[in-house]
Amino acid sequence: MKKLTLSLIAVFTLSLSSIAQTEQNPLDQYITGRTIDETGREIIGIKVPGKPPANYRAPVTNYTRNAVVLGSVPAFSWSFGCSATAAAMAAGFYDNNGYANVYTGPTNGGLMPMNNSSWGSVVINGETRDLCPLSATMLNLDGRSTRGHVDDYWTLYGSTVSDPYILNGWTEHTHADCTGDFMGTNQSDVGSSDGSTTFYYYGDGTPLYDYSGCDPDGRDGCHGMRLFYESRGYSVVQNYTQLIYGNNGNTLGFTFNQFMNEINNGRPVLIQVVGHTMLGYGYDEATQLVYLHDTWDYQDHSMVWGGEYAGMAQWGVSVVELLSLFAPPVANFSATPTSILTGESVTFSDLSSGSPTGWQWNFEGGSPSASNTQNPVISYNTAGVYSVTLIASNANGSDSEIKTGYITVEDPAYCDASATCDEMIASMNFNTINNTSSCGTNGYTDYTGISTTLTPETSYPISITTSPWYAGDQCGAWVDWNQDLDFEDEGEYFPMSGSDLSGIITPPVDAFNGPTRLRVRILHVGDIVPCGNVEWGETEDYTVIVDNPLAVKTLGLTVFLEGLFDAATQTMRKANDESGEHFTGTVADQITIGLAQPAAPHTMVAVSENVDLNQDGTCEISLPSSISESYYIVVSHRNSITSWSANPVSFAGNSIVYNFTDQASKTYGSNANLIGGKYCFFGGDVNQDGTLDTGDMTPVDNDASNYLTGYLPTDVNGDGVIDTGDITIVDNNAGNYINEVSP
Repeated sequence: MKKLTLSLIAVFTLSLSSIAQTEQNPLDQYITGRTIDETGREIIGIKVPGKPPANYRAPVTNYTRNAVVLGSVPAFSWSFGCSATAAAMAAGFYDNNGYANVYTGPTNGGLMPMNNSSWGSVVINGETRDLCPLSATMLNLDGRSTRGHVDDYWTLYGSTVSDPYILNGWTEHTHADCTGDFMGTNQSDVGSSDGSTTFYYYGDGTPLYDYSGCDPDGRDGCHGMRLFYESRGYSVVQNYTQLIYGNNGNTLGFTFNQFMNEINNGRPVLIQVVGHTMLGYGYDEATQLVYLHDTWDYQDHSMVWGGEYAGMAQWGVSVVELLSLFAPPVANFSATPTSILTGESVTFSDLSSGSPTGWQWNFEGGSPSASNTQNPVISYNTAGVYSVTLIASNANGSDSEIKTGYITVEDPAYCDASATCDEMIASMNFNTINNTSSCGTNGYTDYTGISTTLTPETSYPISITTSPWYAGDQCGAWVDWNQDLDFEDEGEYFPMSGSDLSGIITPPVDAFNGPTRLRVRILHVGDIVPCGNVEWGETEDYTVIVDNPLAVKTLGLTVFLEGLFDAATQTMRKANDESGEHFTGTVADQITIGLAQPAAPHTMVAVSENVDLNQDGTCEISLPSSISESYYIVVSHRNSITSWSANPVSFAGNSIVYNFTDQASKTYGSNANLIGGKYCFFGGDVNQDGTLDTGDMTPVDNDASNYLTGYLPTDVNGDGVIDTGDITIVDNNAGNYINEVSP
């Protein structure tokens, strides 16, 4: 795509601007709701449904000799929503000024035209609507071969009925390519009537930055603009909607000076008037005139800042600030988890904006203590609170982010036990331990430096002597077989009875390998419990080392499959066959889970097939204790794209948990489909070759033509019938060139 240099044009002409005024529409009629946030400020939602008036167009303006305007700003006629159209004009400006991936269609050599006349209009339900693929995509528009925004969401201007994709039962297209998709324009499932978009702002006049508090049941149009640019590969520094200064008496609002500053820095601004959105792209400082495109035609227009446009009073602005193409990155990162026990690992995720190409990490207390990979996995072996530093760099420079006291590492801790010594443990005898002792401080002594090795399913006598001994004294022992830092699990308590206070401890067959805690306690009357304070008695802790070649560890995953996922219930439907539900209980379908070595060629070290995947997305497998390094988690499904964890995951512990659904960054290459606030594995890879293409479409089309039913790979949406519901998923994902992304 051709790249042009952003420029400001000073135009020296006379002004012939005049604005027709009609009766003002009150803002309150468009307010959709009010809420108070955690800071005590009121957040207001407002619907913007503007469309071109039937018998009026505003006068064309001429620039004054002091006018300052941005160059190469398209003027689009209204295309399925004024807000989406205004945002598309801003996007078109950026496409013409170096941000070459904003518009990637075939028209005009891939450079967004200065108006949308190239695409003509369409008649839908008796209404004629102009087309613009940057505002609203559509099947067969601008080379598109699958359904788009108009097909899935549009019925009739002002319509509040459910969207066509809902009423007709086909799969919603993946949001991409147009502003309307991301802004929630026309979409019934976020409360938008056809033609409308909702914006949110603070009632006190301060800017409301990147508001997502209404998701997933709503969508802030300004947040959606950010999502659009991010989907095109660009970073947004900040975005917000704000009342203008003086509106409703506020003294904190956006000023004309701020508007001029945005223009001077090469950023057009959405101008919000009552019931309508326009794009401001220039100004005259002396007269406080705003130059704008109103979404009604291809002409230049103007209004006085804070005044009215065609009778609609200005109330606010929506601002999106893109990161400069020539700026260094802005370093940022996250970590999961940030609180661990010694010996465990932390996965760090680079969140830097501005397309960094280099990363230099420093990990206080970590092993290793430095890394130059983008998303490293670091172990911590010593208790403490540690800082992390990231320096992100690209050809334009570097930036650093330091998070002080970010990682907390604690030694494993068991519950406290205390008492007043009278009767006490004089000696403890267990396997190779023969320990004689006196009463410890507050009735507790830590003997975890003394250990013995045990073998599962072997019985070991344990006994203590007490000094002195009283009638009613009782004794018990506890062993934390599953190493979860408590003594509350079944099979972890062993009573010691009789005059010699003895018993038998038998490690279970599933006891975890390695060192764990043995607690012995004597007390006088009351319940025999492992924790807390008792009136009289004593407690001693020891270490036992389990040598269990049959020990296993567990891996728990959360996974959603696009074909089965129901955004309304946030669960998956059960896969069907020709007779109904294919699996019993809560099982939705089955998957295969593999663990791959972190280094190329990423050899599989373990594979579990036919793993039951529940409707809530959870599944669990058991692994041998020898699986103890870091590995990529690889998930395959009979008709979904095989997906990899973003980074190798540590299997040092005995219970590993990984959730693919809460962040796109959890899947390698962010190769996941956002549906209803959850990230799902792409569906439609029927032939399991890792690519969505004709090799998948052909068998689905054939089976649909032959009216096949059953639990088949071609039944992508799992309803037991191969039909258009399956074809749509495959076509959409093939059209978006979805394939497996792996290290």
